[in-house]
Amino acid sequence: MSESTSNLGVCFFADRLFYALNDPQNSKHLFRIGSFDFNFNVNQAITTQNEKHFPLLQKTFDRIFEEHSIQSVRALTHPGEECWTALPKVVYDNADEREDHLSILMKGIDRKEVEPTWHTLSKSAFKFLCLRRRTVMQGFNDLTEKIAVTEFASDFEIAQKWSSFQKPGGSFMMIGCHKNVLTITSFLLGKFRAATYFQFDQITDAPYHWLQQASNSSWMNGLHENIFLFGHHTHETEQALQGFWDPSSEITHLNSLQTIGVEAEEETYGFDLAAAFPAILLSLDF
Repeated sequence: MSESTSNLGVCFFADRLFYALNDPQNSKHLFRIGSFDFNFNVNQAITTQNEKHFPLLQKTFDRIFEEHSIQSVRALTHPGEECWTALPKVVYDNADEREDHLSILMKGIDRKEVEPTWHTLSKSAFKFLCLRRRTVMQGFNDLTEKIAVTEFASDFEIAQKWSSFQKPGGSFMMIGCHKNVLTITSFLLGKFRAATYFQFDQITDAPYHWLQQASNSSWMNGLHENIFLFGHHTHETEQALQGFWDPSSEITHLNSLQTIGVEAEEETYGFDLAAAFPAILLSLDF
């Protein structure tokens, strides 16, 4: 076991679980970065609490908890299980308007089942809203119930944390590459500008969806000094979409310790660190 208590960062891509444990004595050092492979879709098993697969995930978490002293768990949620939108701040400020919009967005779902979180945008006249269903989140809660402090983060919050951690300044776009889902988040001068996501069947369909989404979100075609990619099959994503990005942008795959800006006990890994990036970032205190 680690001598000091650590934060456990966790993320899931397709059939793999990635985790990272921070060194509380060194803000940019990690005790461990690891992964577990399964023969099923991990996120689906969690959100549905599949009776066959979910117990295997519980055993995996219990194993991590037994081998390490964990003080908190921070996990990445799946964008396909969330609803994102931007609304005028006057909606947020008025309780009745706020509830009316929630009812429209989550039509057919009991209000008690809806978890809304509001986020500040660079344009102060708007607020960004993320909605989750409590029933979907229950699986995450059950996996981490042995740890007192648990936090969940969306892809756009990974971009927020990256902005705070590396302070890239200027403008940047971060693209989260999930199986059949891409998330796009834009930052301008250190402030959250916008975020969206789209789903697809094959990565070859992504250009069509990008064009469709960008027709209503002009910021996707805006100038970005840097484009950062993390997650599942980032190189395939770049190949499919690079033609739609600002040609002057510097494209970075967050797939090495040096690029991310951290140190760890191991220097080489048997998996793509771009997929472990959210877990790494979530484990850190900064």
